[in-house]
Amino acid sequence: MIKLVVTDLDGTLLNDQHQVPERFWDIATRLLKKGVKLGIATGRPHFSITENFKPLMGHVYAISDNGSFIMYDKKEIMSKALPHEEIAGLVNTSRAVENTYPVLCGKDFWYLESEDKVLLDRVLVFQKNIKIVDDLTKVEDPILKMSVLDLPGAELHSYPHYKPFADRLKVTLGGALWVDVTRKDANKGEALKMLQAINNISAEETLAFGDFMNDYEMMKNAKYSYAMKNAHPVIKETASFITKKDNNEGGVLDVIEALCFNA
Repeated sequence: MIKLVVTDLDGTLLNDQHQVPERFWDIATRLLKKGVKLGIATGRPHFSITENFKPLMGHVYAISDNGSFIMYDKKEIMSKALPHEEIAGLVNTSRAVENTYPVLCGKDFWYLESEDKVLLDRVLVFQKNIKIVDDLTKVEDPILKMSVLDLPGAELHSYPHYKPFADRLKVTLGGALWVDVTRKDANKGEALKMLQAINNISAEETLAFGDFMNDYEMMKNAKYSYAMKNAHPVIKETASFITKKDNNEGGVLDVIEALCFNA
């Protein structure tokens, strides 16, 4: 019996226009009425979850910033900030790579040091609360995640430059154009295990969906782990199952219907 459902957003639950499928609201309501716990696990900030899922806030675990921050019913469950002494090195690495933009992701604001339209257009999809600063290395607020917008493509262009940090920080691909860096112990898999522990739910009772490398650990901590039809090849290899439909066709919702209501 499925007791916990956790889904990624972009490339997974959301379509390519970053919209929540209309069918989701009825399915989510039915899950909650059935007593199934529901979680949103994303690289987006907490603000983006509350903005897009207002009708469900108070009933859904909001796992943001790749597992660095968990909120439930306006209460902070967990927060894992990057070591402050690492920030300058991370920012300077991006500055040295052409066509990349570093972004510091705090609890309430995302910090940028450029007002280039290409950056703002990408960032405002995820976070409306932004601050433009002269120097990101001087930001004093706790930072949950450092993201890099990489216009040529993150996996082959900027990602290799962050490998020297991998012995002490979690460096992952957050999307085709994004590199994400968090604390070593901050990822969606660790966040999922925390939800399981809080609710006394096992991995065998957990259903999880993802599409990209920041979902890797989450796929390993759910018996019913589903990679999207459109997922990164490594996620397809890691997950136990693959959805028959992609994120634009409601692949997540079809699986939930089959496993949670028709089983």
